[in-house]
Amino acid sequence: MIEDVEEFYQELTARADNKLSLAPASKTIILFRVAIETGAKDLGLPKVVYLLSRLMTETIGIMSGDDEVDYASVLQDWDPENTSQH
Repeated sequence: MIEDVEEFYQELTARADNKLSLAPASKTIILFRVAIETGAKDLGLPKVVYLLSRLMTETIGIMSGDDEVDYASVLQDWDPENTSQH
């Protein structure tokens, strides 16, 4: 599964990079919007917000130099039955 996720990530990154006419902030907003709308359809908005929070937390860990933190852990720890419903 991780290989499929990485391949999808690479495809999205390549498509975003090819849209040179869009500002970086615009690309970021669009990608967040796609993530939220796509995820909300199947997971519901509370679970999507939870995942976004996890991603931001992992990013802060990576930025601080924590070698034990990576984005793969978000997927490995993800259990849709275990997340808050509020």
